[in-house]
Amino acid sequence: MTRKLRIAAITLTTIPACLATWACQADTAGEPTYRQAAAEEDDFRLRSDVEAALPARADAFAADPDDEDARWAYADILFKLGNMWEADEVIAPLADPSSSNVDDLQLAARLAYVLGDYTRAETLYHRLMDLTEAGSEHRNRALQGLTLTLYQTNQFASARALPPAAEGEQVSSLLEYMQAFEGEPYGIEWASDERISHLPMTNDITRPGALPIVDLEVNGQTVSLILDTGGDRLYLDKGIYASLGLTTLANREATYAYTGGQTVEEPLGVAEAVTMGDVTLTNVPVVGATWKELGQTSDGVLTTQLLKQFLSTMDYDNRRITLRERTPEALAEVMTDFDTPPLEAPFFMAATHLMYAKGDLNGHEINYFMDSGLAMSMPMIVVDETVELLGLETTDIAGTPYFWTSIESHGLNGLVMGPTQALGNVFVEEDPFWASGFMMDALMSHQYLWPLGSWTIDFDNMTYYFPAPESEE
Repeated sequence: MTRKLRIAAITLTTIPACLATWACQADTAGEPTYRQAAAEEDDFRLRSDVEAALPARADAFAADPDDEDARWAYADILFKLGNMWEADEVIAPLADPSSSNVDDLQLAARLAYVLGDYTRAETLYHRLMDLTEAGSEHRNRALQGLTLTLYQTNQFASARALPPAAEGEQVSSLLEYMQAFEGEPYGIEWASDERISHLPMTNDITRPGALPIVDLEVNGQTVSLILDTGGDRLYLDKGIYASLGLTTLANREATYAYTGGQTVEEPLGVAEAVTMGDVTLTNVPVVGATWKELGQTSDGVLTTQLLKQFLSTMDYDNRRITLRERTPEALAEVMTDFDTPPLEAPFFMAATHLMYAKGDLNGHEINYFMDSGLAMSMPMIVVDETVELLGLETTDIAGTPYFWTSIESHGLNGLVMGPTQALGNVFVEEDPFWASGFMMDALMSHQYLWPLGSWTIDFDNMTYYFPAPESEE
């Protein structure tokens, strides 16, 4: 039987390797620590390898919780599994800011970062900066983690006190950009005391391969942007970037799925004002994207960092994006929009913008990368390791580098759906499965999300809210 598959442009789906792992250079200052050496001995390739090793580490920890090596080893394998909340609890007794154990502090700092506990992450990374030698792998990790923490908390001015990153580190362009940035980023000006803004989706989001499109104003010029949580800063086509006369503070090279793995150079600039309905952001970081010349038809991308400034709801049922203040009062208002208490899905975030949540794939619990910008008729992407783990049969898609495979069940915990298809061989990174130090099993995208009705992202509580599924009688 021949299957007709609609594949449109694949957008910003990417996992920058060094920026994700925070560990891209060899240690140039001394031998690795005992725990670092132990971790490097792990011969983990598939999820099943890690799951098989978990019971022994759990038993060793349970037998002697005072054994610090056993505690660290257990927290480390929980981290690799993406069980961040449990890993954070296990490592907590070793995460004292006065500690001098670099491995304990590194793991604790990474967990604090991915769970959005940026105050604790900043404290631990500063401690690591004090403990480690310039040029060492541990110092590079600490500098990358601290840079990212300051970035997430909009503390660009504080980045000026940091030393430059090692040449070749992907975080170096981010740090250079933050150090050159004038003023505070993402100022918020509301048009009314209501402090709420609705952005209509201007296209048919139910069409296979379609992504929501909304209109914004950048420095007074109207632009039409697709919604894509797989991107970081505001992306504008280079032609529009140039026409607006934006000031470039740094440049970087990047590789994306939508470029077919081609490396492109991107200017990193700043827009004076981005008006999103009844709210305006000032001093907004912008990426000049090689966009339309590669066949994209929108003017750019509305991405995670813009949504992160608000309590953001992708209201698919009402075809709009709603932006509110990040306050408990605004969250309480969101709750009133649900007929019944919503389903809550905790998430964590790596690198600058990569959001993950736990879910099910063919009955196996996995980590989903929540990237709403996959422009295709299927709801998800699987990596090769997941194909092997689940024994999936694949079919090449003629004329493309991709393959497709049948899926029996898929979805976030509590929102598991039935059969579907998944795309493969999309990621351009060498090892997307392990790129962030924990397993990324699959990518979940727009064709899964919009039928759920709405999707609210709460960055204060690191929680997604969805309408609860109707109970079966």
